[in-house]
Amino acid sequence: MRPALSIAQLLLAIAAAAGCGQRDAGPSAEGRAGQAPPPVGCPVCGRPRGVGAALSPALTEVSGLAESAIHPGVLYAHNDSGDPPRFFAMTRSGADLGVFAVAGAEAVDWEDIARGPCAPGAPESCLYLADFGDNREGRDRYAIYRVPEPPVVGAARSREPPLADVFPYAYPDGSHNAEALLIHPLTGAITVVTKVHVGASVVFEVPTPLEPGRHVTLVRAGEIAPREGSPRYTGGDVHPQGRGILMRTYTSLFFHPMRDGQTVAQALAGAPCDLPVADESQGEAVTWLRSGSGYITVGEGAGASVQLVTCTWP
Repeated sequence: MRPALSIAQLLLAIAAAAGCGQRDAGPSAEGRAGQAPPPVGCPVCGRPRGVGAALSPALTEVSGLAESAIHPGVLYAHNDSGDPPRFFAMTRSGADLGVFAVAGAEAVDWEDIARGPCAPGAPESCLYLADFGDNREGRDRYAIYRVPEPPVVGAARSREPPLADVFPYAYPDGSHNAEALLIHPLTGAITVVTKVHVGASVVFEVPTPLEPGRHVTLVRAGEIAPREGSPRYTGGDVHPQGRGILMRTYTSLFFHPMRDGQTVAQALAGAPCDLPVADESQGEAVTWLRSGSGYITVGEGAGASVQLVTCTWP
């Protein structure tokens, strides 16, 4: 039988146990305010930090955002409805790098932009611009435009408007409002997620193979609903290496892990984790860094702040 501990020994033992508990929490709990570890496949991300502001005087209502795959540190953005068919280039700090008109395109209500391959398996990088906003849900035709990334960016350079590949489409069940465009980084497959006021959003896929100019009817591929906060999906982006999908609402940012061989719709059917996001006015725009090591968000309004979040992967 062990001898009884003195009061002093007992106090030392309690203090030692408490110290072990603190060490066990370790760096992995640091900065997560005691939250449980993220689900398998989810990144660990730091707090948003402002790195600049959108300085172009014409970029007043950022609705979509994509980082270039060929120009380091260059972002592409576009305005919400009411603007001509064009997009803007800027640095991460917000410096103006020019405005690019898109030939052969209309802009009824552009709501998102994404980068992806120009064709399945093609090494070139293209931008996809989605004209699918429909607040009144009264349109009967929508379109997604694809243009190669500009080979040169710079505010003082003249440029010929790129001619867009046009992918016109309709939904199988009437009209929908949408603001989230998702492009698979390897296959170029296009996925659209609707925006609703209540309930679940619908996930639609554009039939493949993609044929510019051919009018198609989208295929329903599932439903998705945020587990908390606003039900309205306002933007999204697929990780450049296919690790997962960012889905943004007005109040939250979610990450859906993606396994090799999965489609975007299949990944969206899985449980997401929460990621940090800045409190932005009418937050809609989100993009992965081209390295996949973090993401950037921008709110609406003239001179909106550019917010950067860096992540590590377990």
